Amino acid sequence: MKLLVNNSRKFTIAAAAIVVLGVHTFAFAASGTWTAIADLHNARESHTATLLSNGNVVVAGGQGSGNVTANTEVYSPTTGAWTTSGNLNTARASANAVLLPSGSVMVAGGCVSSCLGGNTNTAELYNSVNRSWSDTGSMATARVYFGMVLLASGKVLAVGGCTGQNSNGCTGVTAKAEIYDPSTGKWAATGSMKTARGAFTATLLQSGKVLVAGGINGAGNPIKSAELYDPSTGAFTYTASMSTARDEHTATLLASGHVMVTGGENTSSVSTTTCEIYNPSTKTWSSAGNLSTARQEHTAVLLANGNILVSGGNKQTASTTTVLSSAELYNSTTRAWSKIGSMTTARVGHSSTLLHSGKVLNAAGSDANNELNSAETYQP
Repeated sequence: MKLLVNNSRKFTIAAAAIVVLGVHTFAFAASGTWTAIADLHNARESHTATLLSNGNVVVAGGQGSGNVTANTEVYSPTTGAWTTSGNLNTARASANAVLLPSGSVMVAGGCVSSCLGGNTNTAELYNSVNRSWSDTGSMATARVYFGMVLLASGKVLAVGGCTGQNSNGCTGVTAKAEIYDPSTGKWAATGSMKTARGAFTATLLQSGKVLVAGGINGAGNPIKSAELYDPSTGAFTYTASMSTARDEHTATLLASGHVMVTGGENTSSVSTTTCEIYNPSTKTWSSAGNLSTARQEHTAVLLANGNILVSGGNKQTASTTTVLSSAELYNSTTRAWSKIGSMTTARVGHSSTLLHSGKVLNAAGSDANNELNSAETYQP
């Protein structure tokens, strides 16, 4: 597991055919087009990005110029511009964010300072009308690289994560979980996971249960186990394990109700191409083909047409780490992966947000040497 806490990583970018037209750069692909858009006001990585009900996207916190930031800005797809907004009350990176039923955005947890030992348990709410943040109840456990899911009830589940970290990764993980009630602004303990883990995925299933998969254990090793959280009982139970142990992967809920897991770091400490699908009806995993490029710390977005867009991330081998500009699509009809045109910029630690238009906004991140303020959109 690699923490985004410095700018010392070396990288290479595979050459891609591009055409410059006016002020925009277009990367032409077999399916879809990437287009450079207006830059953010502030370079950042490991931030949060949340689609608001009005179609705008609020980006908060992250790490910029080597420091954790409280800066917030909003992207308007209508104007194509970024505007600065009120700052977070607590500067944080690698936090989690959810859009509450009220329309407010809750950001919780994350790391502070240089992200080499200081985590926070604080949480705060963003009001999109007055564009300001206000503190809400704090979690009982300070955590980073944890799971946070908006439940069907409108409450929020926070689970697991790293309790400490250094330049080599997590120094401790937790199994503890808690529930946030927006009506009271308070957190309450719920059942703990069977296995303590960090850098995993947590996905809300159509049944209302939450699937937790993979991550790293207390020894810092990727694991393959998976669990289900049942809000009606407040308990976690084991479900079938994945075939591949992994952390820093993605998990995407498909229209079928199945969950697609892609890439990540395996037990050999290298990035993997393997993908698996979880079937909640049978509680089993099955192979879902391989990515064209091994990657971890990438993003995955379910498009309006039911396909999955995977972009960027790191490709880690035994001797090198490469920040990727490449992207690929999973076709949910043919159940196959295919390469598409590369992003205009290689990036890791970026955010990917599906807009109301069906486009995907990829914002900021790092090229391994510097945090980025660039952004681009993907048009399927």
